[in-house]
Amino acid sequence: MPAAAGILDGLSPAARALLRGFTLQEEMDSTNSFISRIPPDHRHGHAAMALRQSSGRGRGEHRWHSPPGGNLYLSLGWRFEAGTPELSTLPLLVAVCLARALADVGLRGHGVKWPNDILVGGRKLAGVLVESQSAGGERFVAIIGVGVNIRMPDDSAAAAIDRPWTDLSRELGPGMGSEPDANAMAVALLERLLPGLKTFESEGFASFREDWARFDLLSERLVRLTAKGEVSQGVAQGIDRFGSLLVETADGRVRAFHHGEASIVRD
Repeated sequence: MPAAAGILDGLSPAARALLRGFTLQEEMDSTNSFISRIPPDHRHGHAAMALRQSSGRGRGEHRWHSPPGGNLYLSLGWRFEAGTPELSTLPLLVAVCLARALADVGLRGHGVKWPNDILVGGRKLAGVLVESQSAGGERFVAIIGVGVNIRMPDDSAAAAIDRPWTDLSRELGPGMGSEPDANAMAVALLERLLPGLKTFESEGFASFREDWARFDLLSERLVRLTAKGEVSQGVAQGIDRFGSLLVETADGRVRAFHHGEASIVRD
């Protein structure tokens, strides 16, 4: 089992100063649940990482397949004041930080499917789950969970994952330097996410909008969006200041969707 010290030693002084605690265990029910059980005063800046999750969760109550074998399962608690600008864009901010971190370890050709799935060639590589809990008064703690497929066992994944998927070992392939590693991915993610959250606190999503546009897989594509049982179709037009997906429907109206499951129409 890798030592937490190896991950902490890999962080820059600036990122390390923002990390208040780090827990690495062989197995957790889910890293988000682990952070939620930490006393409220100690959740801020605490990261939890597991080698395996027995009850991993994804967005929309989906199960996140979490076998042992080198994938990344990591969560971070972060406290926000009520006045933090554009908090509804937080899941998108995390997706941008994750996309940047994946580029840092050598990945190319990946992007974000709104709001925060990372895909390569139409196959899911990584996902984000952001949950919030009251921290008393005008503050709340976001629990930011990230899962990255690094080396997924084929036999395990084939039966458990009901959508196209990929992992870093397949996408990076031979000749791309060292084999992908959960520790290196954790360092890359924390290096992007910790300073990113500090910037987000003061500036909102503005500093990340350009990269969002660069990684946005839906922009100008014909998409189908399912939200609360309603199915809508149209051309994606990016996001608004609140992080909602803008879709121009056939009648020329532009609708803003705050929640839902989007897919590219492959006609």
